[in-house]
Amino acid sequence: MSRRLWSAASILALALVSAPAWAQTPPPPEDEIDIQEIIVSGMRVRQGGAQDINHFRGEAAANRMPLPDTLTPEGLMGGYDLKIPGQEACVRVLCITGEAMRAELPLSPADKILVGLGFDSGVDAKTWKRAPLNLVAVVDKSGSMQGAPLMRVRESLHQILDQLRPGDQLSIVLYGDRSYRHLEPTVIGDKRAAIRLAIDAIESAGSTNMEAGLKVGYETAFATRDSFKGVTRVMLFTDEQPNVGRTDAQSFMGMAREASHRGVGLTTIGVGTQFDAPLATKVSSVRGGNLYFLRDKADVETVFAAKLDTMVSELAYDLTLTVKARPGYRISGVYGVPGDDLKSGPDGAVSMTVPTAFLSTEGGGLFVALAKAQGAAFLPEPVVTKGERLLDVDLRYVAAADGTQARQILAVAAPTENASDGLRLGHLLLDEFQSLHRAATLHHKDGDEEGAYQVLRGFDGRLKAQADPRLEPERKLVAEMLTRAAFLAGYAGEARAEGPVNLLGAWTVARVDGEGQIDVRRGDQLRFKEDELVVSRLKRGAFTPDDPEGYEANEDQVALTESQLVFDYRIAKDGSLILTHDRLDLRLVLKRTPRTVQAASAG
Repeated sequence: MSRRLWSAASILALALVSAPAWAQTPPPPEDEIDIQEIIVSGMRVRQGGAQDINHFRGEAAANRMPLPDTLTPEGLMGGYDLKIPGQEACVRVLCITGEAMRAELPLSPADKILVGLGFDSGVDAKTWKRAPLNLVAVVDKSGSMQGAPLMRVRESLHQILDQLRPGDQLSIVLYGDRSYRHLEPTVIGDKRAAIRLAIDAIESAGSTNMEAGLKVGYETAFATRDSFKGVTRVMLFTDEQPNVGRTDAQSFMGMAREASHRGVGLTTIGVGTQFDAPLATKVSSVRGGNLYFLRDKADVETVFAAKLDTMVSELAYDLTLTVKARPGYRISGVYGVPGDDLKSGPDGAVSMTVPTAFLSTEGGGLFVALAKAQGAAFLPEPVVTKGERLLDVDLRYVAAADGTQARQILAVAAPTENASDGLRLGHLLLDEFQSLHRAATLHHKDGDEEGAYQVLRGFDGRLKAQADPRLEPERKLVAEMLTRAAFLAGYAGEARAEGPVNLLGAWTVARVDGEGQIDVRRGDQLRFKEDELVVSRLKRGAFTPDDPEGYEANEDQVALTESQLVFDYRIAKDGSLILTHDRLDLRLVLKRTPRTVQAASAG
C-alpha cells in the first residue's frame, strides 16, 4: 500500500469545492489542521459511551419488556461495522466522512433525508499495536454480585490476563463494606499463576459503596501512572447498584471526567440481571468513558478477545461537530451522540460533543435526519440534484496522543441512487431503534399494550423483508419482544412461545373444580402482569380488583408469593390455561379475556 502525503493547501481546496453563498462556515486556518504522513489503513473508529445493548437483549430473552432508557442508538449500532465511505483516504489521526440517502422511517415520517457521518483514521491497522497497559480493575464484590455476576467477573479477569503482555501491569481493587487493594500493582512478567489465584480468591460480601471503590481505584491509577510508560485505565466491574456513599450519576460522572483530564479513562463492565443500565450509560458518556455488558461467558470471550486492545485505546477527545443543512431543510434529529449535549444555533445549525473517540475494529458514526424547513410542512420538498451540497459539517477535536487540536470541514452531497452498505444498514438499525424504543415506552410509561404490539409488528414486517444474515440477532430480539407484546395485548393466537410468557395477559375463570379450596369463582378474572397477579372479582355485573400479589413462574409452575400456593400449569390445545394443585385437589380452567372486556375489568 503506497504512502501519500497531502498538503494543507490540497485539503483546504477539497473542503471548499463549489461552496455556495449559504455555506457560512469559514475555512480552517492551516495551523489548526493536523497533517502528518501516515500509512493509509482500514482502522476503524467508534465514539465512546454504550458499545452494545446486551442488557436490553437479555431482558427480552428473559421474557421481560426492556426499559426504554436501556436502549441507545450507539449501543445498538455497536455490533456492526457501519463504514461510511469518504471521497479520499484518511491521512490524519481522525477524519469524518459523510453520505446521504432518502429516509423511509415510519415513526418519523417528516424526515426526508438521512445523513450518515462516519469516523475514519490514518492509523495503520497492519502495524498498530496497543500501548503497554496499566490496568486497575475495580470489582464490586457486594452481596448483589453473588453467584453468576461475580462468576462473570472472574471469567473476565481470567480472559484479560490471558491477553495481557509481559510488560503490562494489573491491579485489583475490591469494594463492598470497605474498599482495598486485593492485588497490588503487578507487572505480568512471570506472575500469571499468582494473579490467577488472586482472581479466584474474590468472594462476594457486603454492601455497595461504589464511590469508595472508585476512589481507591483512581488513587491506585494516579500513583502508578507517572512511572508506567503506557496507558493507564480503570475498569469497573459492577451491577451498578450503589447503596452506600454517593449513589447519583452526577457524582460518578464528575469523578470519571476529572480522572480523564488527569490521563485515566474508565471502562465500565456491567454484569447481573439487576444491572442499572441507565446509571452506567450516563457515567460512560463522559470524556474517557465506554460501556459493555456481559450476559454470559460467550459475551466475555466476544468482548475481551476481540476488543480489549481497542477499548483501552483513546484516539481523540472533545470532538465538537457543527452541522448545518442547506436552505429548505432543517435538522430534525441526531442519533449516536453519547449523552445529551446538543445545542441549536440561531441559523439552524446544530452542534454536538462526542467526548471520546476510540480506535476500533468496527466503525461507528452519527446519523442526522433532515426534514423540510420550519413552516414548510405544506410546501413541496426542495429540489436537490445529485451531488449538490446538502449539509456542512465542521469537526474539531483534540488528539489523545499529544493534545494537538485539529479541524476538518466536510460538505456532504445530496443523495445518489445507490447508498453504501454501511448507510443502508445504519438506516435499518435507526428504524429498529425508533421502533423498539417506542414500543418499550408505550408499555412502561403509557400502559398501551396494543400500541406496543402494533409498533413491533410493523417493524417485524420490515425486518423480515431483509435477507441480510448479519441481522439474525435483531430478528431474535424483535421476535422475543413481539411474542411478549402479543400476549400482553391479548393476541395469544398470534404468539408462539413456551414457558412463563404464556401466562401474561388477562384470563377469565371458565371452570373451578374443587370450589371451597380457593376464593375464586367462575367469571372472575386473573391478569398476569410483569411480576404481579391481579384478581378481579365479578360481583353484580361489575369487577372489583384485589390488591396485586407477586408471583414467580418457570416452565411449568407458578408460585403466588403472599398466598404461598404453587400451581402446575399448561396451555391446552384450545388455548385454555389449566392450573392444578394436586394436594388441594383443585383445578382451574381459564380462557383468554377478550380485549373489549379487559378494558372494563383491568386492575
